Amino acid sequence: MTTASAIAPGAKREPDGRRPGAGAYRPVMVLAAAVLAVLSLAMGVLVSQFDAVSRQAQIQTAQQGYRNRLAEYAAYVESRAECDEAVRHLAWRLDRGWAERELAHYLFVRHGIEQVFVLDARDRPVFAAERGVGASLGLYRQPLADAVADVLPRLRAEEAAMLRAGLRAGGSARAPMQMGNIVMMDGRLLILSVALVRPDPGHALPMEARAPVVVGAAPLDAGVLARFDMRRQVQDLAVSDDSGERSGQVVLPLRDARGRAVAALVWTPRRPGSELFAALEGPLVAMVVILLLLGWSMVRQTARYARGLILSEARARHLAQHDALTGLPNRALMLERLGQLRALAARQSLDMAVLCLDLDRFKEVNDTLGHPAGDALIRAVAKRLAGLLRESDTVARLGGDEFVILQPHTQAAGAAHLAERIIHAFARPFDSDGHRVEIGCSIGITLISDPKIPATEVLRQADLALYCSKEKGRNRATFFETEMDAALRMRHQLEIDLREALAEDLLHMVYQPQVDEAGRIVGAEALVRWNHPQKGMIAPTIFVQLAEECGLIAQLGDYIVRRVFADTCEWRGITIAINVSALQLRAPGFMASVARLMAQYAIDPSCYEFEITETVLLGDDAATRDNIAVLKQEGFTIALDDFGTGYSSLSSLQRFAVDRIKIDRSFVRNLDQDDAEAVRLVAAVIGLGHALDLDVIAEGVETISQRDQLVASGCLRFQGFLYARPLPPEEVVAMVAEGRRLGPMAGAAAGLCAVRASGGAR
Repeated sequence: MTTASAIAPGAKREPDGRRPGAGAYRPVMVLAAAVLAVLSLAMGVLVSQFDAVSRQAQIQTAQQGYRNRLAEYAAYVESRAECDEAVRHLAWRLDRGWAERELAHYLFVRHGIEQVFVLDARDRPVFAAERGVGASLGLYRQPLADAVADVLPRLRAEEAAMLRAGLRAGGSARAPMQMGNIVMMDGRLLILSVALVRPDPGHALPMEARAPVVVGAAPLDAGVLARFDMRRQVQDLAVSDDSGERSGQVVLPLRDARGRAVAALVWTPRRPGSELFAALEGPLVAMVVILLLLGWSMVRQTARYARGLILSEARARHLAQHDALTGLPNRALMLERLGQLRALAARQSLDMAVLCLDLDRFKEVNDTLGHPAGDALIRAVAKRLAGLLRESDTVARLGGDEFVILQPHTQAAGAAHLAERIIHAFARPFDSDGHRVEIGCSIGITLISDPKIPATEVLRQADLALYCSKEKGRNRATFFETEMDAALRMRHQLEIDLREALAEDLLHMVYQPQVDEAGRIVGAEALVRWNHPQKGMIAPTIFVQLAEECGLIAQLGDYIVRRVFADTCEWRGITIAINVSALQLRAPGFMASVARLMAQYAIDPSCYEFEITETVLLGDDAATRDNIAVLKQEGFTIALDDFGTGYSSLSSLQRFAVDRIKIDRSFVRNLDQDDAEAVRLVAAVIGLGHALDLDVIAEGVETISQRDQLVASGCLRFQGFLYARPLPPEEVVAMVAEGRRLGPMAGAAAGLCAVRASGGAR
């Protein structure tokens, strides 16, 4: 007899009471648990690795930021202490006014150094200032005084060693004389920079056996911490006087000169791995539900995401250290490698060379072909340079068209050989965006035999040698020599003298008459002259170029226009020509200055013309076009000077509405040499001017044969020593008032005297 059981139809049970197939779930559950454990372990490892890498990166960034701030403040203080002015006002005698104004106030306003002290030769405080204002010497108190005392013996020992070596005056190769320390004072961490007062490098000012010391104290506050480049990594970077370990925070002890931990940088580290895990929490819950299917997918996606983070970091690091246009190392990486090579040279006594390169005529390529062609040229130059170097050499792009090459394990002969190879390679044309471009290369070379020379000084020497290469005519290499410093100082002094000459009205104007075919004076060109009190007459080609390079051209141009208007506002019947440079015309305020002077001297614009060069036409920028257009509207005449020597075109002549062209003296000079080609060229220029309904005037006419050739070609206006040399304004006024006609014979004699007296300068 069977027993009925309460089992639903079709649902049979196993003998032990379990549902059929229930034992098959166990392997699945075990597998699911194993997969979950593996996934959890994998995620834990990834999270831990991400957090560890991020933590280490944050520590390195904080350490680097801290070292950078120490170096910056040391450089700020040293730059003010290591100069001739500091020696005069702090060492020879204590000038408290100078110390407050040029030392304390400057360091506070420019660099945030709140406290400044001056210690005498016995290391006693003699001057104190706080926040740029002189203060009581009681400001120099403990523990700040103790922190300074910790580094003073080493500084004095360095000074004594320098004196024993006979390097008080020093040369450009001397080492910095400064020490740094930190101190916790009044609840704030102060960065101390202690620097010895010394003359400028290369000077030899007399000093005592022990020099004064300048101490600067700057707080390591929130403003300074914001410059640590950690804003994307942490939000709560702070300074604490407790350097003990803290749960959940990173503590970076900051030690003073004695090795004591006086403070610490503290922050809550960002944990990108944990943040990533939290972001994936929802998918992980879903992954638990469907286990194997989503588990494999999530692991794969996580790994892919991790690889993306690593690649992004690598790309960011590469972009931070390489030039985006050429892929070459940038300035930061170049300085890092230069420091490594200097350290290697110090250990192994190896020489190295640094070459600074600049492309010749690169600006012309940008102006004529456009910036895309200029960029293509820079890339082609970088590729050609890289092909000339050894594997141990480094070529970096500093910006624009300037490159630097680090050449280790070499001497003068090797550096010269490399420079010659580069110059020879640059003699071949470049392909720039489909254009055939021919440029040159100027090179400055400095040799590093003493690894203690700062990297900035190395680059300055190479750049100075490069400047000399350009002055000598470009497309050449020049080695740095100590005399170049003297030349640079001389140029700097000439710049100072020019500024004083403009401020004190020491320049003067002369006027060279312009005559027609009958010798009647129809105009005059205004020329600026500078009679230096010590150096005598300085050629305009020298001081005008200097004004353009040092940013004085606008001031010089304003001075010339003002003097010309003042000299000639009452002249009648002749046209006065005023030279204006391309840089002046690009200045937005040029026309406003001219308009102000027009109103001040009540001049008639129709009696004046502005002479521009073909460089102005080449630039063709909006400011230049606007200024020339306003000059024309006001009634001024526009003359194109030195026609035929640059890049002028018919379209440029029409676009800028030029009224007159001046034949350059180089063409006129060739007329005396029975050069048929020169005669045809001058005749073509004159014919072009007449065809365009432009007045034509020849400058630099010095002989009767030149005048006759010009007349035969159709030119009826002349300027040159054949008729008159540049004259003071009163002589020109007298000539015009008398209606005097200038004869060629007297003009030629006067011109010859003027050429001998002025060396032929305009």
